[in-house]
Amino acid sequence: MKKLNIAVLVAIFVSIISFSFMLSGCASKITKKFLPPRVYYKKALYEAKNKNYSAASKNFKTLITNYPSYRNTRKAELKLGDVYYFAGKYIEAAGAYTDFLVLHPRSKEAAFAMFYIGMSHFKRIMAVGRSQNQAKKAKAEFEKLISKYPYSKFSKGSLKLIKLINIHLSKNTFFTGLYYFNAEMWKQAAYMFKIVLKQYKGYPIIPKDLYYIYICYKNLNNNTEADKYKEMLLSHFSGSIYTKRIA
Repeated sequence: MKKLNIAVLVAIFVSIISFSFMLSGCASKITKKFLPPRVYYKKALYEAKNKNYSAASKNFKTLITNYPSYRNTRKAELKLGDVYYFAGKYIEAAGAYTDFLVLHPRSKEAAFAMFYIGMSHFKRIMAVGRSQNQAKKAKAEFEKLISKYPYSKFSKGSLKLIKLINIHLSKNTFFTGLYYFNAEMWKQAAYMFKIVLKQYKGYPIIPKDLYYIYICYKNLNNNTEADKYKEMLLSHFSGSIYTKRIA
């Protein structure tokens, strides 16, 4: 009986010791101390200036998480996107800028954030012949920016970038047509080339596109359609190298 009591007492003692360790661990977590917010902000700015973007983002995030009411926290939320962007972490950058817009939709920095969401997608545009989801997302973001802030300096930059994206997308659609062309699938090729013609009027690809549509219809023995596109090429792009090929 005494042995049993001793065993029970030992078990109780071990339990008490274990529980006390658990409490001390919890207490250490609860009482974890943070530095003043200005310290994290200054450290983050210093690290960003020295291109130590990982340390900068860590300090910005600590500030944002633990001091949401600090006077520079809003700046930190925007600058977090900046350090991700300059570090080449474009997915994280887009996320940080998006979070900023959700929290501060009427901020005077909203146009800036929208522009760099677009740029974060723009930087991830893939080569012709591959998925163009990022190009389309970038274009959509820039168009949204122009619609909401038409007089912003970022809208002017967005217009130029949209043109570059359209040139890229026109080449990508043409590339698909060229795939069918090289496989001598003339109808499918002509269809894709005509999409280019419809969607990207005024872009550099058009003379080349008209020439390939003409060739497709020649190979389909459809002289009526071939002559139609030949005339478009001759009348609108008389100085093109593609005009000289069929003149």
